[in-house]
Amino acid sequence: MSIWFPQYKIARLATLLGATSATLSAQTAQPTTAPPETDDTPIRLSEFDVKTSSDKGYVASESVTGSRVATKIIDLPFSVNVITSEFLNDFDAFDIASDMAYTSSLTGMDTQGNYNLRGYGATFQLRNGFYRLGLVDRVNIDRIEIIKGPNAAIYGQTSPAGLVNIITKRPKSTPSQHVTITGGSDNLYRGEANVTGLVGTVGGIEITQSFSGSAMDRDYDSPYAHLKQRLLSEAIQAKFKDGSTLLAEVEWSKRKSVTDSSTVPFEYNTAAKTYSNVLRRDLGHFSQDGPNTEQNRELTSLNLTYERRINNVWSTRLAVYGYARHAFNFNTAVGDKFDPSTNKFASRGNVLTDTLNEDGGAFQGDVLAHYRTNKGALEHKTLLTFDLSQNWRYRVQKQPNGSQYTINDVSLSNPDYSLPPTSAFAIVTRRDKTRWDTQGIFLRQQTAALDGRLIGFLGIRYDRVAYNFNFGDQFNASGKSVGTVKTPARVDHYSDAAWSPNIGVNYKLTSAIALYASRSRSFYPNAQVAKITDPRLPNETSDGWDYGVKVSLLNDKLIFTTGGYNIDRKGVKTKVTNTAGIDETVAGGNQNAKGFEFDGSYRLTDNLTILAAYGWVNARIVYDGNTFTSVGRHPQSVPVDNGSIAWKYNFPRGALQGFAWHTGIKYIGVSYPNSTATDARRNVTAPAYTLVDTGLSYTWNQGSSGRLRLRHTVRVSCKNLFDREYITLPGGLGDNRAFFFAYSLDH
Repeated sequence: MSIWFPQYKIARLATLLGATSATLSAQTAQPTTAPPETDDTPIRLSEFDVKTSSDKGYVASESVTGSRVATKIIDLPFSVNVITSEFLNDFDAFDIASDMAYTSSLTGMDTQGNYNLRGYGATFQLRNGFYRLGLVDRVNIDRIEIIKGPNAAIYGQTSPAGLVNIITKRPKSTPSQHVTITGGSDNLYRGEANVTGLVGTVGGIEITQSFSGSAMDRDYDSPYAHLKQRLLSEAIQAKFKDGSTLLAEVEWSKRKSVTDSSTVPFEYNTAAKTYSNVLRRDLGHFSQDGPNTEQNRELTSLNLTYERRINNVWSTRLAVYGYARHAFNFNTAVGDKFDPSTNKFASRGNVLTDTLNEDGGAFQGDVLAHYRTNKGALEHKTLLTFDLSQNWRYRVQKQPNGSQYTINDVSLSNPDYSLPPTSAFAIVTRRDKTRWDTQGIFLRQQTAALDGRLIGFLGIRYDRVAYNFNFGDQFNASGKSVGTVKTPARVDHYSDAAWSPNIGVNYKLTSAIALYASRSRSFYPNAQVAKITDPRLPNETSDGWDYGVKVSLLNDKLIFTTGGYNIDRKGVKTKVTNTAGIDETVAGGNQNAKGFEFDGSYRLTDNLTILAAYGWVNARIVYDGNTFTSVGRHPQSVPVDNGSIAWKYNFPRGALQGFAWHTGIKYIGVSYPNSTATDARRNVTAPAYTLVDTGLSYTWNQGSSGRLRLRHTVRVSCKNLFDREYITLPGGLGDNRAFFFAYSLDH
């Protein structure tokens, strides 16, 4: 699995392909025809967006994330999964987290943008192809696309796992209005609304708009824990006489919470400072921090996207993105230490205020040539992409004077949650101001032969990332040296560059069965997680293979992908001891993940749709510097496997007409929440578990053709139907059984 192509050969070949493609398009291009639009789909003629008509309930046959151009999933040389908005609504996916486990090898997603995919962790998502740190809500989501493996490097830096791309709803010309009100367990109250339609025509320019909004309040199983979440978004699209479109989207979201206990504590000896391997599940929902916690997030973003099909060969897409994200944490470091001898949690010594502001902007420019050569025998798509982005991050952490204020450990029998006044948190223990500027260029050539049966892919991406680090002085907050400099400030400026080649092939045995294979490379900058004491480190890199079979039968009613992968991750940040006996931070760690996946959907009848998925992940640490005991172990919080089956059945004519029943069964395999710990915790497992979610809805229409026509839907649903107790992948106690009731009105 170490075979690769020299970078200079790949770069030279890609350059020649680009030049040849441009020449051929000017000399021998043959017309291609854009697919016709229907009035109930977003107004667009470009090849950069999928047609929503290809989504049939839970089933989707097209993807835009996999290649940056709308492409049938069966034609791609690697694995891409799509989660539709209908699935998110039916399964009460309020915060786009646990319900993602219905996709193979995708687990552990949270509301901050973190997730596990194919044995590796990821720390951010994409939103319409741009950098995003969580704060998503289903109300304005059209679909979620997952591109797996290092092939995701077509978007630049990425985890070896791949990327999750949130694709938002676009305006439609056919007017519609939707309102849903939901209530249920944990004092959940939620309202959401969508309004879209034609605004009017001005000077021959057709204007459509789409508004989405949601508000949700809920409690958690831990005392004091609660959440308030809000989102508003507006999209306005102009369609010009030449068929081009200009889309403007603005979104504001806010999430404010008193956090739920996220860790099941281990028994801990405060005097000896040692853990045991005893997990205290009975304390999994005990509030360690009490009401004195805050976790606030607020994000505003703006998108401008211009798309135009210039002629039968050329299309272009230009997009600009800007965001401002503000976060504040206070007293949120819930620990995993419980001392049974003192009956206290030993985890409150590092209470701090944590302010994190992030701002940035980006530009993407895509130029696509779609043409035929050799008398129409070869069909080509040549894509050239330019990416420019700038991201700022400013973080300040403060603690109180440890010699003046005492923060007591929380007693189980008589918890004392008192803290020093806010004004006491004045000693700066961290002050970071960082910026990274990215310049990327991507060239991709796709050529189809044998009447589309054989499709070859070749791509090369180059990224240059410039870093500006300004780490301020860090001060002591406890002991006799309170207020003195603990770590002196440091300023650093440097650049990293990376080549990310990929090559793949897709061969159709029949029009509905395709074999695929691809080889790709990705990078992730170690500088992204740099600390004041870290030296300059080179990028992480990953090389991976994807291979398998794709099937699309019965007019896309039966679709599945099954195959394997092998990914090597190199240059992971770790510590080693040098010849002088001093520990150094280096980019020397290695990991490997190989596995098998199956994802399929079958629209058995017009009334019954079935989804199924299974992923087996053999992820191992190959080298971890001084931590020799980690070699051969699974990475932290990565399950060995996961699987699911889900279905939706609409009852046909008869007494039950209008009723629909949906059910999902998801299985999460055994994992190791603390696999890289060097004490007794490392061997503790989170056992495998299976959860069942189900629901029943009834829909009826009011009104008739030519008059006001309304559609009413009521739904009763249950998550964790059998009230299964389980430990989550990070080591927390899972949610109890919950019931929800929803009413929807559509016009």
